[in-house]
Amino acid sequence: MTIFRADHYLVAEFEKPDPASDGKKVLEALQEIKELKDLAIVSRKLEGRQWSEILGRAVIPVGSREFWAMIKKDVTPREPYNLFIRVDINSEGPTIDAARAAVKGWIEREFVPRIQAKVPLKSVRVLQPNELFMPKIA
Repeated sequence: MTIFRADHYLVAEFEKPDPASDGKKVLEALQEIKELKDLAIVSRKLEGRQWSEILGRAVIPVGSREFWAMIKKDVTPREPYNLFIRVDINSEGPTIDAARAAVKGWIEREFVPRIQAKVPLKSVRVLQPNELFMPKIA
C-alpha cells in the first residue's frame, strides 16, 4: 500500500467557554491518546487577545508528524470555533481517499469522545484541509 499525507483538523465550539479551564481539560483528554507524545500547554497573549496552545507529536507507524491545538474564548465568523486541532500525519491505504478516511475515523474514535467527556460541546467537526474555512481573496 501507498503512504499518503492525510492531515485533518478537529474544530469544536464549547457550551460555556473558559480557555484556562478548558485548555487543561482538553490536555487531559489528549494525554489519554497513546499516539500523542510530548504534549505541553502554553498560554499566549497578543494585541489584547488571549488563548492557550497545546503542542506535541503524533507518533504513528507510517510516519510521525506534528500535532497542535488552540483553545480560545471567542467564536467569530472567521474562526467559528473555541477549539482548533491540527493533526499532521501520514496514512497508508490503496488510495488517498481511503487513507484520509482512516485518519478521519481515528480522530472521530480517539479524540472526539475523550474531549466530549471532559468539556461540554455545542458542536464538533473533523475536516480535511480543503473543508476548512478559506477566506475569499478579492
